[in-house]
Amino acid sequence: MKKYSIEFLGTFFLLLISALADNPIAIGVGLAVLCYIGGHISGAHYNPAVSIAMVIRGEINKVECGKFILSQVLGAVVASFVYFLITNDVFEIQPSSDTSLSQFLIAEFIFTFLLVITILFVGTHPKLKGNQFYGAVIGLSVMTSQYSIGEISSSVLNPAISIGPSLFNLLNGEGSNMSLLFSPYYISITIISGVFAAYMFKLYLKENN
Repeated sequence: MKKYSIEFLGTFFLLLISALADNPIAIGVGLAVLCYIGGHISGAHYNPAVSIAMVIRGEINKVECGKFILSQVLGAVVASFVYFLITNDVFEIQPSSDTSLSQFLIAEFIFTFLLVITILFVGTHPKLKGNQFYGAVIGLSVMTSQYSIGEISSSVLNPAISIGPSLFNLLNGEGSNMSLLFSPYYISITIISGVFAAYMFKLYLKENN
């Protein structure tokens, strides 16, 4: 139960920080802090794409993955509600209006790959597992992504961060719910990218051995 509560809290704070701060440094540092809080308990995934990649890596099983994802999505929904309470506004996740669908998908694919492959290398590689710098590295990767594609695709890299506002805004009935419109794209491209990163990592380990 501890693992799932940590995944809930981590995703909750990740979305809330992202929504309130809207600042790459704050988001990156916030994620680093959350990684150090939960890394030794749940692995600090806070992201369904990461949890699915960890199944492929062999770090967790499919049943655990399902519970992780449910916890992450619930955390994101509750964070969207708290954001609404604080700001009296809804949090919308969508790409820039100047971005084409292909640009949006390419940006999310590439930088989700960067995030997941970074987590796999610094968090699960036999030569690096158990290190004390993993949180900082993961935070820096997200900060880099925010600076690189934040103004293109919003640099979501995480299905839960898209699903949470979509579900809350649907239940709340506020606004046009642009998050729901783009959520299928965010969900599919980030999961595909995470799976690709996991198999690339396994291939690297196999060749290295």
